[in-house]
Amino acid sequence: MILVPFLGAYAEESSLGGPPYPNDAGPDTIDVSKYPPDVQAKYRLFARRCSQCHSIARPINAQFLELSAEEQAAAKAKSPDLFKNDEIWHVEDHTWSRFVKRMMAKPGANIQGEEAKKIWQFLVEDSRARKMGDSQEMWRLHRQKLIDDFKKSFAKRYDELFKK
Repeated sequence: MILVPFLGAYAEESSLGGPPYPNDAGPDTIDVSKYPPDVQAKYRLFARRCSQCHSIARPINAQFLELSAEEQAAAKAKSPDLFKNDEIWHVEDHTWSRFVKRMMAKPGANIQGEEAKKIWQFLVEDSRARKMGDSQEMWRLHRQKLIDDFKKSFAKRYDELFKK
């Protein structure tokens, strides 16, 4: 799979999803044709529900990678680069589940129970597939370009997001 960033224009305050994020300028689709059928179905649900409030480019191009404590320990030994730059990979236990719960609580989200679980499962499975292993370097390059372009165009917003 090849990730090609979409270099569309950012808006200082978009009507869909609030202020800009680096992720917003990335692709807003994923080629899931090689994923198992159940994961493809979860992707369709994710795309349908999550696009109600923001572009799905935002989660697709997000730095988040959900790994349990045990998985993190194994990843640190095998792939220490995953833990070097939080702007590229933000590795944390429960990160996607926390985001899905937060989105469920938003007015009009229309995401409940089993659907939320499937969306969470998709985000975890997909981010592992596209951000680790054989895809790790491609992800790093893609995400770094999004960050670099965003920093040039939105220095103040970049500082708000990453210079805490």
